[in-house]
Amino acid sequence: MSFVHSGGLDVGFDRFLAECPADPEMRDSATIWFMDDSGDLALPRVTIDAVAGDWSRPCLQLNYVDARGRTLRIWTQGRGLTGEFEAGRASLRGAGPLKFRCREPYARWSVSFAGTALGSTTTRQLEGLPDGAPVDLAFELEATMAAPPWLMGGLTPEAANQMADEGAAVLMGGLRYEQLCRVVGTIAVAGEARAVRGTGMRVRRQGVRRMGGAQGHCQHSALFSSGRGFGAIIMAPGPEGPVVFNEAFVLRDGKRLPARVIEAPWMTRLVEKGDDASLLLATEDGPVRIEGEVLASVFDREHFEMADSSILHQGTARYRWDGEETIGLLERCTLRSRLDV
Repeated sequence: MSFVHSGGLDVGFDRFLAECPADPEMRDSATIWFMDDSGDLALPRVTIDAVAGDWSRPCLQLNYVDARGRTLRIWTQGRGLTGEFEAGRASLRGAGPLKFRCREPYARWSVSFAGTALGSTTTRQLEGLPDGAPVDLAFELEATMAAPPWLMGGLTPEAANQMADEGAAVLMGGLRYEQLCRVVGTIAVAGEARAVRGTGMRVRRQGVRRMGGAQGHCQHSALFSSGRGFGAIIMAPGPEGPVVFNEAFVLRDGKRLPARVIEAPWMTRLVEKGDDASLLLATEDGPVRIEGEVLASVFDREHFEMADSSILHQGTARYRWDGEETIGLLERCTLRSRLDV
């Protein structure tokens, strides 16, 4: 069942800008995370980022990781593609071999890729070693939304005030929302294809993004088979604070409750799997504890915006909530100086 619910957002925003914005820093971005239910593989962040200053060559970022620690990665730019116009917006955007398509706003999206990515392993990434040779990679994914979009700053007055401040807004990239979804499709690595089924999280972002001030953050979300779910983002200069942005939600019994993060698993060390990913959230109905354990990881210390000072961790975690468990996503970054060696 598709969840056709804009959460009060303009339907047009779920489609892409058709024309290059005047502000050279303006971005129009689409992202999907995919976690296979088996835990065998994941795509921990696949993104197209069209920036007005180089509009014809959008940025492309893609991660793949499997349970054995094999990784595939792309950080590059590709020839831009925009099409399927409606009411002054585009339903299709591409960057080289990657394409995002809005099939039905806030209800159904598809993502496809057919090209190569650089092969490596999580262990090599932990050691700071370069990626290896290109590997053939292809996927076709269909995402059906399972909850209304979560607009950053749209759930609590505290988070709204934080987003009204330029510091939080530019770290988030302007207008930004996340949406939990269920995903089916196929993924082929080195010519070996398999059907996949699992959960995901989709992001749309439009605005100016400057990440230079981010020194630490935790981002988590997951969707359970019962329909329960949660999402959480806390951004701060580090575990010591002060918090720049803190907002979360829990989805339970068909009701979405605003929340805030009380305890977050700040990254203090670099480990491939088994690290704590647990959260404590505060809601109007009382505290919610979600236990988490890192399953698969990719690490970046050279490509992302703060790579000169920080390390980025993206991956999957097994989350447990009142006896129910699922595989969800996590993303963390921390200053290198704050990591235990």
